[in-house]
Amino acid sequence: MLLYRKSTLAVLLALIFFSFFGTLTASAWMFPKNYDWRYRVISNLLSPRDNPSHYWMAASGLALTGLLMLPFAGYLRRHLGVIAPRTANIGAGTFTAGIIALICACFVVPQHTHDVLGIRRLHELLGRSAAGFLAMGMLCSCWCAWKGRGRNRFAAQLFWIWSLVTLLPLVGIFFSESLLLLTRLEPSWATPIHSALRHSVFWHLGFWEWTGAVAVFLFLCAAVFLTPRRATLPYVDPFDCAVTSLYDNAGNVIETHKHRGDFKEW
Repeated sequence: MLLYRKSTLAVLLALIFFSFFGTLTASAWMFPKNYDWRYRVISNLLSPRDNPSHYWMAASGLALTGLLMLPFAGYLRRHLGVIAPRTANIGAGTFTAGIIALICACFVVPQHTHDVLGIRRLHELLGRSAAGFLAMGMLCSCWCAWKGRGRNRFAAQLFWIWSLVTLLPLVGIFFSESLLLLTRLEPSWATPIHSALRHSVFWHLGFWEWTGAVAVFLFLCAAVFLTPRRATLPYVDPFDCAVTSLYDNAGNVIETHKHRGDFKEW
């Protein structure tokens, strides 16, 4: 299909880069206060309270980014499904769910004082859901590449690159959230660690949000540019080498023809 061609996906990657990083950078540059990406979350750019003049720019760019990412879910399912069909379907489904949650988060104003649809902090819930679903889709893709690494060198390359860009932000978020939880459960020994890291960029969610955004973009770049036309296939696609047999009335094979290349039905 046209949407699964590398040239088309490369164009989508370029559009994703400008729609996400371009619009958010422009919105951060026009932010009323000094916007430091290491300490401020992306939601500050989407908030009419924090960014009253240009919040629509960040929201529009983020929503467009989500729409441009949708074809990649089918691309991953199509290329990884020959290795682990069930895991590839789960990964594509969770990746799509993350994209949908991301788009929905753009239309819900970040708020802290009132409920939306009966849910308090609905924007934050959608944002965390988007990050969680995207991470699950990326982990499923890593698992598929792991299963095919022994029989295909492209799968091995994808596994190591995907694992690096996926696990690094997840490990950082896990340790920061775990430390925050421990300060409440075991304040006697966790509080000094919290105080020491309080002013570090590794402690703030904004740093990990931007790191995760870069990780997702690099994940998609690796999926497009580091795979051949028949990506991560551990065996020959049956449509690349089809066999047609001619039988007589008794059921014996008379002739056998092999067809290489794209097989087309009559």
